[in-house]
Amino acid sequence: MKKYLTILLVLTSVSLANAQLVIVVQAVASTIKTPNQLDNVTFYHSGDSTVVPMTKLKKNTVSEFDSVKVNTLLSAKKVQKIYGEQTKLSEVPEDALYYEHTKKYRNARMSTMFAVSSWTLVLLNPYFLIVAPLPTTQAILRDKTVDKSYVLSGKEWRTFKKDYKAYRKTYRGKNVIEETDTEIYVSK
Repeated sequence: MKKYLTILLVLTSVSLANAQLVIVVQAVASTIKTPNQLDNVTFYHSGDSTVVPMTKLKKNTVSEFDSVKVNTLLSAKKVQKIYGEQTKLSEVPEDALYYEHTKKYRNARMSTMFAVSSWTLVLLNPYFLIVAPLPTTQAILRDKTVDKSYVLSGKEWRTFKKDYKAYRKTYRGKNVIEETDTEIYVSK
């Protein structure tokens, strides 16, 4: 009988350790986004345009511009973070808003589920106190940034996501722009 209890205890502790790993991996993996050409930022200056990949966007990359064109919410937030809120940005396309907000809403619901499960597992194993705040914090922060008017539901989301992913796929792997095609404006 002691052998069975020992084996059961070992298997339970191993499965709880795997559950901790699953919670941490989910939290990290859900924050990763790979930018593509759709996330590039276009700066307009005196009739000319300069396209800069979002990953190479810095304050000194383009210093003089009249307006900025963005195609995704992520690139719009990055431009506003670097150049300030007073920057003249183009409107983010409505399809991108629906996609980003619905995806963020669904990720918040997934983080909520992981948060509830990790706080429940704290009752079984106090070591879950280490990882339980991670999905909880993610769920709270993601839910605050979602604009509920752009959230799609059910069948509508599945068909929209399929079409929008096909649209994004046409831009996959095209984040690098040849240096000869771009012009960088530097103030003197």
